[in-house]
Amino acid sequence: MPDGARPPQPPVANATFSIRTPTTHVREWVGATFGTSAIHDSNDGFDAALISLRDGDPFWIRMRGSGATGGSVSIHTISMDLAGEIIQEMAVALGLSEVESLAHFPEEMESFQQTLALVDECNMVRLHMTAEIADSANLAKMLVVKAEDARILGELSAMREAYKQLNSLNGDLIAEYTKRAKNHERLLAALKQVNQMIQKAAKLRVGPTKALVVSACREAIKANNISALLNVIKSGSPAG
Repeated sequence: MPDGARPPQPPVANATFSIRTPTTHVREWVGATFGTSAIHDSNDGFDAALISLRDGDPFWIRMRGSGATGGSVSIHTISMDLAGEIIQEMAVALGLSEVESLAHFPEEMESFQQTLALVDECNMVRLHMTAEIADSANLAKMLVVKAEDARILGELSAMREAYKQLNSLNGDLIAEYTKRAKNHERLLAALKQVNQMIQKAAKLRVGPTKALVVSACREAIKANNISALLNVIKSGSPAG
């Protein structure tokens, strides 16, 4: 990820956290890791404006602090994945045992909320289809009994009509099961995206906080508490 021309401003999306590592150590790590000397120093820290080789998008690593006692680090990028990878690499290299970050990724969070809405929609459709299929199955049983009674009584016309209705209902059931299978596929794909978001949120943290984010997200989903889930992703805490 070599450095490119420095853009006027970093991306709005970012993950920010505090560390006690001296600013000079962080600066040296950035230079060595990304192979750049284009680090812009300021009175209270530094900015490193870089370009990702993956997609050509800019990302910044910014630190503000008092030198030897550490300070605040911000990873500015539209990609939560990239921010998480940088944080994990930085933690290993600098010996950070715990990182509690604040995440601000408006585009990814908007997309995630759409995914959550899709999960709700798929679950509602699933429940509706389950009820319809159960009703149709009960009707099918009644038609089988009706056809058999008509056969025993020798009422061939009534028997044929019952089997005709049963055949039509059977086609409807097959169509409903097909719709249900497609809805299930959509639900699984959406749930996979939810799990991926939880993992991305966890990667923005290090140490006990990382595990707490995963468990808190699971609890929020179990309780269907979307507000708490979003707060956990953003701040690491259900309360925000």
